[in-house]
Amino acid sequence: MAFLTIFPNTPGCTVVIPREHTPSYFVEANPATLAGLMDFSKQVASVLDAAFDDVGRTALVFEGYGVDHLHAKLFPMHGTPKPGEPWRQIKSDINAWSDTYKGYISSHDCNTCSDDELDRVHAHILARKATLPSARGDTGPKTT
Repeated sequence: MAFLTIFPNTPGCTVVIPREHTPSYFVEANPATLAGLMDFSKQVASVLDAAFDDVGRTALVFEGYGVDHLHAKLFPMHGTPKPGEPWRQIKSDINAWSDTYKGYISSHDCNTCSDDELDRVHAHILARKATLPSARGDTGPKTT
């Protein structure tokens, strides 16, 4: 099901949800539920793209900290070229860094990160990945 949010930050901001309650973190969702949500989100995004003359693309975000029910937020990207129009780069003038989640997601670029810092973060991620059950070959509980 899809509906316009009563708290939009741009015209056409839409929420897409499955009818059955599913906890909000998409990573933990049943694959069929998530696939259905994505398919329907694509359909709704296409409607939003067509509904606004200045929207060529619609962004999709999963957050899940406002309501604990799986949902996708669709944001019509006003001022973007329609398919078939020449692609053009659109750059943000925002340069803000955040160490913690503040209740919203920003997709803008920030300052260039050093190779050393990227290497440090990459090594940290790989070390944590190695501790995950799937990285060790575990497939879940064993049944006999």
